[in-house]
Amino acid sequence: MLTKLLLAVAILALIVSPALAETSACKDGTPAKLRAAPPGESSTIRYDFQYNTGGALDFVPTTGGSSDGWGEWFITTVYNGTGMDLILVEFGFPCCGPPTEPYGWVVWTDMGGYVAPAGNAYSAEYYGSFTPVDPDPSTFPPTTYTYVDVSTEGIVILDGTYFCFGYDNTGTGGQTTFNGVDTWAWYQAWWDPDQSWGRTAILQVKANYFGTPVLDSSWGAIKSFFE
Repeated sequence: MLTKLLLAVAILALIVSPALAETSACKDGTPAKLRAAPPGESSTIRYDFQYNTGGALDFVPTTGGSSDGWGEWFITTVYNGTGMDLILVEFGFPCCGPPTEPYGWVVWTDMGGYVAPAGNAYSAEYYGSFTPVDPDPSTFPPTTYTYVDVSTEGIVILDGTYFCFGYDNTGTGGQTTFNGVDTWAWYQAWWDPDQSWGRTAILQVKANYFGTPVLDSSWGAIKSFFE
């Protein structure tokens, strides 16, 4: 009888879990008022490479997480498997809230895999400020992208390496139901996996190829140039 009771409690916990509540911006399940802003204009920056945790360029969030109830920082880690070094040119963050100074966006390079950084956001190798296009921290879900130009920052990602990037969530950050992509939020002094709560934070990055590709050539191909 006790086993059945415990099972029933576990099932009930899953039913009311904030991981399954698309209208909750907090990990304690506090409901959010649905008041979305219309999507903003798309970016026109030139790029060779783009990545969005939602699976498509300018993916529109279906839910969101608040800065005080979900996490102060939203981050994700990406692998450069393009065969070329990359130089980052732009971030896209569907978020809302007041300006961030001076740590608004952050980047770590040479990560050891699909993992979160060892330190907090202030351990980032690169960082800078930005002002969210949507200033209202109560917009839910946040659907307006803020595009941050980092083309002059010189952030080079070597081919075959991982990098991590994200932003300071000063109001509400865009999310969707967990889609297989790992993201993390800084919550209660550690990088809490969004996967544990059934969510994926929406973060976007664009980059251009940097340098000249190295072509594999056989000895026979090399000799043919001299025949």
